[in-house]
Amino acid sequence: MWKLVISKKISTITIGYAMAERSAVDTIRGYFYQFDLTILSILNLTSLDESVEIECTEDIDIRTASEVTATQCKYYAKTEYNHSVIKDAIKHMLSHFKETLAGTKPKIFYSIYGHYASGQEKLDEEIDIDFLKTHFLTYTKEKVTYHHHQDLQLTDADLEEFLKRLTINIRAVEFDTQFREVIDILQTIFNAKPFSAEYFYYNNSLAVIRELSTEAAQKNRSMQQLCCYALNQPGRSRLR
Repeated sequence: MWKLVISKKISTITIGYAMAERSAVDTIRGYFYQFDLTILSILNLTSLDESVEIECTEDIDIRTASEVTATQCKYYAKTEYNHSVIKDAIKHMLSHFKETLAGTKPKIFYSIYGHYASGQEKLDEEIDIDFLKTHFLTYTKEKVTYHHHQDLQLTDADLEEFLKRLTINIRAVEFDTQFREVIDILQTIFNAKPFSAEYFYYNNSLAVIRELSTEAAQKNRSMQQLCCYALNQPGRSRLR
């Protein structure tokens, strides 16, 4: 939340509001980027037994007959990539992984999917255990250094298994490119004209994602491709 401080310099107020506006726009684009990725994930399911769960383990969980992949989506079109940007996400995933080792939760795969303005070369090298510990699991709080893997009492063998289950893509496509991918696949699936794909099928799809993401019960935040097809038919202004 922005705090407005009265200043003799009018430019101070103007800049403050301009920064707030840019921040709000970037946040909204981030939400739509995630929604579009969710729609793509549903449309790209290959079996009637597969489904996409929204805001469960992570932003998007893709469930197949044999495995679950939990994906955290990040969109920072104006931000340079730094390891700190995804550090908290990896720590959270590792904490979940610890619970799977204890048998309290089923084993899954983890994915970080993000778009950044620059800095992708910082993650070009393969992530090994030492890199994981140094750049993602070590942090400082109130001048005290902590090691998340030590707090969780995980061994190097555990971390090696975690890395086998983790995929990081920081070269995801930008906002408009992903949106066009959604429209193109809607045109193909429903044999629709560009106008219908965008203003009917896409709007319908967006409506259901919005509603599913706000369902209180986790069991109600899941969708199969077949449901998307059946509900996204002419005569329905909404998917639900």
